[in-house]
Amino acid sequence: MISALAWVPPGASSQTPKFTDIPESALKETRERMKRRTDVEDDSDDDDDDKSEEKDEEKEEEEDDDDDEEGMADEQEMKDALNDDDSEESESDSDVKEKKNEKKKAIRKAQAVANAARGITDDLAELDMDNYDNDDSYDEDIQERQLFGKMNSEFESNQDDPYVTIKDSDDDEEEENPDDFGILKNDLVVLAARAEEDASHLEVWVYQEAITNEETHETEANLYVHHDVMLPAFPLCLAWMDCCKDTGANNRGSYCAVGTMYPGIEIWDLDCIDAVEPAATLGGYDTADVKKSSSGGKSKPKVKKEGHQDAVLGMSWNSQFRNVLASASADKTVKIWDVSTETCTETLTKHTSKVQCLEWNPEERTVLVSGGFDKHARVCDVRAPKEASLDFNVGADCESVCWSARNPLEFFVSNEDGEVACFDTRMASSNINSGGKKKSKKSSSGTSSAERWRIKAHEEATTSVSCCHGSPGAFLT
Repeated sequence: MISALAWVPPGASSQTPKFTDIPESALKETRERMKRRTDVEDDSDDDDDDKSEEKDEEKEEEEDDDDDEEGMADEQEMKDALNDDDSEESESDSDVKEKKNEKKKAIRKAQAVANAARGITDDLAELDMDNYDNDDSYDEDIQERQLFGKMNSEFESNQDDPYVTIKDSDDDEEEENPDDFGILKNDLVVLAARAEEDASHLEVWVYQEAITNEETHETEANLYVHHDVMLPAFPLCLAWMDCCKDTGANNRGSYCAVGTMYPGIEIWDLDCIDAVEPAATLGGYDTADVKKSSSGGKSKPKVKKEGHQDAVLGMSWNSQFRNVLASASADKTVKIWDVSTETCTETLTKHTSKVQCLEWNPEERTVLVSGGFDKHARVCDVRAPKEASLDFNVGADCESVCWSARNPLEFFVSNEDGEVACFDTRMASSNINSGGKKKSKKSSSGTSSAERWRIKAHEEATTSVSCCHGSPGAFLT
């Protein structure tokens, strides 16, 4: 199933993605791990090898006995033939000569068979097939190249390969047919979180708009997976961003933050193919405890105190303050992260149950709206997180929130009852309850005065709502 989707802004992806360079430390660690695994397998197979060697020795002794018996039989046959020659002297000369010729042929045939058998045995002994697998010349370099799929890369380029007649400088196909991993300026890139029974992936899809074929006069569109990344757990939410810990103030990249059933947030470089680890990790498990548990410990690794303590259910990237990311979790908190330093700057505890969704205001970039399973939506200014927040009663568990594209002072929220409600932040009450939260006034009909309207969008839960900035009056559910 596909559990989450996100657009990559046009032109944000690199036209020539890079491939991962495996560091020497990782290669060394992999060699040592493979060597340890091989040693363990060899120790476990020693007993089997001893038994097999004993069986081979017994088999060879039996074969030698058989050869000796065959040789003795051949010698006895030759002796009998000679005795028969003496006993047949009384027969006629023609019959004697004929019988002698037949016996000589039989003797020569028996000797040829015996010599052939001994020759095969000598050839097998020379080949030493019993020790064929025990080849000590298999060095680590070959093992490394075979592990990482570089077994046939003996030459770095076609210029050095004497068997390649068309050199790189003479090959014009690369100019006419660009690299398969290249992304054109007009390509549309979509991120999809896919979950299967045995694995989860972050897939980077590329959509090429329809182009008219000059020969067939048919329009052909193309949608394919450019590359994917394996994720550690079931993915729940995605957020694209152009900033990471290694990104400078004037540089922009293409990254994706992934929230999963694990408490950590992984940020992956989308311009890097075959990446083996994320570019940054916010919160999550302690690295030292993970190594201890993976080395044989039975205890579950500890979660970093500054990070979420449960699954990450929603995220929102701040496009104005590019290093800021907000996340919502099942641990009832909302956290504000500084991606450049991989640290949590603020923790909001306004909700009393799981926080499902959140989004930054498109105009006031320090204002954040969030919705939770406590059936409330809350609006807070992160510049003063301990001050009062606006509280809006949704009536059911919140599923999704988004700010109105037409009026940035209004926001939409959907709930599990299939409803979509619109609230106006200006109509919230200025009264502050004991919990430091502003509550919206209620009208005589029991609805909040801040509620502009409410519709029944679906028979079951309305799991997502999205506004159209191209047509500000329209939204999708």
